[in-house]
Amino acid sequence: MARKSLGIGLIGSGFIARCHVFGYRQMPVAFPAVAGIPRLEIVSDITMELAERAADQFGFARSTSDWKKVVSDPKVDIVDICVPSQLHREIALAAIAAGKIVYCEKPVGLSSAEAKDMALAAAKARIKSLVGFTYLRNPLMQLAREIVVDGTIGEVVSFAGLHNEDYMSDPAAPFSWRCDAGIAGKAGALGDLGCHIISIARMLAGEIAEVNCDLRTVYAHRKLADGTSRQVENEDEANALIRFQNGARGTIASSRIATGAKMRVGFDLIGTKGALRFDGERLGELQLYTRESNSGRVGFKTIYAAPGHLPGGVLLPGPAHGISFNDLKTIEIRDLMELATSDGSPGPDLADAARIGAIVDAMLESGATRKWVAPRIPTIE
Repeated sequence: MARKSLGIGLIGSGFIARCHVFGYRQMPVAFPAVAGIPRLEIVSDITMELAERAADQFGFARSTSDWKKVVSDPKVDIVDICVPSQLHREIALAAIAAGKIVYCEKPVGLSSAEAKDMALAAAKARIKSLVGFTYLRNPLMQLAREIVVDGTIGEVVSFAGLHNEDYMSDPAAPFSWRCDAGIAGKAGALGDLGCHIISIARMLAGEIAEVNCDLRTVYAHRKLADGTSRQVENEDEANALIRFQNGARGTIASSRIATGAKMRVGFDLIGTKGALRFDGERLGELQLYTRESNSGRVGFKTIYAAPGHLPGGVLLPGPAHGISFNDLKTIEIRDLMELATSDGSPGPDLADAARIGAIVDAMLESGATRKWVAPRIPTIE
């Protein structure tokens, strides 16, 4: 089968960009039946030195310090946006106007309004898009969705989800661009981490109807390189009560100062006939509980990620052989190639990002007003 070569224009060359490149490299071997194959065409960064270094390390054919050259390049089919949130809107709108597929990291834009602008522009121009809500790519998340849909655990009663990490748990940790509302947005832990667990909650428990959120900035000031300090402009942690449209209840929490938490993206999903439990620090395991007639054998059963859990299971040589974040990115790149070469959309796209952004905004509003707030979910047509 002849595979369609798709030119990649990468904007940004930091940590998450490297994960994307890993996916571009691994995807053709892991998924040989996928019709599209990435071609690393051009990479940009804020200086030519950084861009040239990225081209050399990542294997891109060319480099530039001007992202607009990436967007306008005739050899680029997909614009891959891996820069801080304040640049997303301008780059995405330019890419859409140029007729390019948009692949963007989260959180999309500085607010749900910016995300909505991008989603509406893409819909109007009929431009395809994909957003990096990477944990949805875990084959065990797809299995969890199947278990919910087929009724194994009955009707969903509640969802308790969290995404906690500790990358800013040290009070002496310096001020980061993630603490700057003008660069990262008004949502701190919610924007960086909480949006992931929100995406999982929506997939497993349904759309969110109302939120009541408590926000806290534990370390109000962080040191700068010159020894002075600067005020932190967004929250360190968020804890929200949730009401789902289907009547289920729940909680969503996110923290960037959760000492000891490295990748605690997880949930307890309670149904009328059973339950699901997941811990992101055990990425290849899903816990399933169903009622047993023998009361002496009750308990959760561990399901290991395995080759049969398609599509991502093909990355595993056998059950319990381990799955990583970079593997999830490889599955995401597989979905990107499918998106580019077929009529369907694996999602989540810019429209989904705008909906998730509206939920984050509702949490921020609730945190300020101390009231229940209904997210203003946008209609994207």
